[in-house]
Amino acid sequence: MNGFLGAGATLRADINLVVQALMGLALLAGMFLARRRRFRAHKYCQASVMMLNLIMIALIMAPSFHHQVQPHFPAGLRETYYLIPYIHAILGGLAELLGLYIVLVAATNILPQRLRFRRFKPWMRTELALWWIVILIGLATYYVWYVKPLHQAAAPQTTQAAKPSAPGRVTVTIKNFQFDPQDLTVPAGTTVEWLDNIGRHSIVAEQGGFKSPVLASGGQFEHKFDAPGAYPYYCGEHGKGVMAGTITVTNAP
Repeated sequence: MNGFLGAGATLRADINLVVQALMGLALLAGMFLARRRRFRAHKYCQASVMMLNLIMIALIMAPSFHHQVQPHFPAGLRETYYLIPYIHAILGGLAELLGLYIVLVAATNILPQRLRFRRFKPWMRTELALWWIVILIGLATYYVWYVKPLHQAAAPQTTQAAKPSAPGRVTVTIKNFQFDPQDLTVPAGTTVEWLDNIGRHSIVAEQGGFKSPVLASGGQFEHKFDAPGAYPYYCGEHGKGVMAGTITVTNAP
C-alpha cells in the first residue's frame, strides 16, 4: 500500500518515519520536563517512547530488515543501499537497549544495586544524542530507499523508449510498490517479462518454479509459462503483504 508523504514509499515506511520523528521530539520534551523538575511526567514520557519503539521495531523495522537487508549480508554491505540500514539497525538496537536500561534504573527497583547508576544526566544525555543519531540515519535510509530512486525515475531519460512486447511476450511493470498488471491471464507458451521502473524488487513464485535476482531500477527478469495453471508470486524484498500478483496460464488457442 502506498504511503502518504509523496516519496513513493510504502505506508508502513511513512508511518514509521513520522512516528520516529515524533518520538525524538517527545524525548526532547521529556528533557525539558526534567529540567523543570517535573520528574513524574518526565518518567512517563520517556518510558512511553521506549515501549512504543519496541512495538515499531516488532511490527515494522525488524520485518523490513529481515526481508530487505539481512539476506544480503555480508556482501551487500559494499552498497550504500544495504550499509546504511545495517548501521541504523545496530545503533537503533543499542539506543533501545540503553533506553530500557535507563527506564529500569530510574523508574523501577528491579535491577540489583550493583547494576544501577546514580548520575542520571550523563546517561540520559548519551541516550538522547544516540537516539537522534539513529533518527538521522533512519532519514538517510528513507532517502536512499525511496526518495533517491523516485528522483532517478523522474529524471529525463536519454535512452530510447522501450519497444512494444513481441508476439508471445507480455510485460509486467514494477512501480509504486505494485505489479502492473497485478493479475495477468496469458495463453500457454507466453513469456512474461517483469520490468523494474523504480526501487529494488525481486520476483518469487509462491510454489517455486521461478525466482529473479534483486532488480534495481531498469532491471528485467523473464520467465516462459508453458503449463496451464495459476502462478501466484510476490516481491521477495517486500513480502506478500506489500507486493504480490498472479499469472494465470490458459490452454493455448
